[in-house]
Amino acid sequence: MTDDDVAEQVDEHAKNSTGLAAAVRIGLVAYGIVHLLIAWVAVRLTVEHGSGTATGAGALAQLAGDRSGRVVLIAIACAFVALAVWQLIAAAVGFRDLSGRSRHLNRIGAASRVAVYAYFAWVSGKQALQRSSGSGRSPESMTSKVLAAPAGQAVLTAVGLGAVAIGLGLAIFGARKGFLPQLDRTARTQDRRVPIVVLGQVGYVVKGLSFAVIGGLLVWAAFTQDPGKSGGLDHELYLLLGHTMGKLAVVVVGAGFACFALFLFARARHLAPDSITS
Repeated sequence: MTDDDVAEQVDEHAKNSTGLAAAVRIGLVAYGIVHLLIAWVAVRLTVEHGSGTATGAGALAQLAGDRSGRVVLIAIACAFVALAVWQLIAAAVGFRDLSGRSRHLNRIGAASRVAVYAYFAWVSGKQALQRSSGSGRSPESMTSKVLAAPAGQAVLTAVGLGAVAIGLGLAIFGARKGFLPQLDRTARTQDRRVPIVVLGQVGYVVKGLSFAVIGGLLVWAAFTQDPGKSGGLDHELYLLLGHTMGKLAVVVVGAGFACFALFLFARARHLAPDSITS
């Protein structure tokens, strides 16, 4: 039996695994909760001038203030581990309906999602164990640390450009309804299709543009060597648009992230089995 035969068997087993499908559904719900938290923190910062940052880590930190919140964080961490394993399988043996460059690019994308989900699993677990309701290290301090490292300016520029590319890719993916194959036939053919598609389009486009903004300001921070030019979504939009328009933009972005969260809930409900590894 060749390596390709083994990969095909693993891929087929993953698509037919009810356990993996259940884990993916739970993980998508957890990911949706994180986006709802980001939306809530962003709007709360704008309206109430509360503490925290409109980032994934800053939003998760809001749950660490009491015992029930820490239990939720542990559950979210486990869900993200499941998502990381899912994408690890897809990166290793998935996208077999594609070939050549297209298959390689999609597997690279899956590998990058492994890193994202592993990061959120680590952050969730860390916040739960630290029992702290603070927002943790700020994006500005992280940027300062990178800039102070050898070749830090080049690294920060590369990260920023990567974020811009990912953001634009997400926005285009959403605008073109590239997420439709991820949904089962019910969601694609019945009346519920319209609201799910709208949520997906708005969520992907807003999230993508937000990533592009973050990436652009990281590049700006690298060239000016000013870490104060990077931060959470709220900070970036204030920088670009000024305080008044920035506040409105934060609310709009928060609503977009909430749409993406609702889309993730819908995707968890209408997960297409044949899309598990593709």
